[in-house]
Amino acid sequence: MNELAEAWASGPIRIRFEGIGTITLPPADTLAFLGGASLLAAIGLIEWPIAVIAVLARLLTLSRRSQSLRGVGEALALLR
Repeated sequence: MNELAEAWASGPIRIRFEGIGTITLPPADTLAFLGGASLLAAIGLIEWPIAVIAVLARLLTLSRRSQSLRGVGEALALLR
């Protein structure tokens, strides 16, 4: 396994930039989706507004799922 794959398997990758702060990369499947949507828009198979809407929908879904799972975890912690 290469270093990038090992880093991804151990958790989210965080990149620190001086003056900007820390950026956390999304999961590998999300990066693949973003790259695929960008490629399809760049070669003209889909229009760029459709690609932007698809990417925003994906990111909102991930954000909501994360919040929902966090809520479930907090509720389970309260039951202990």
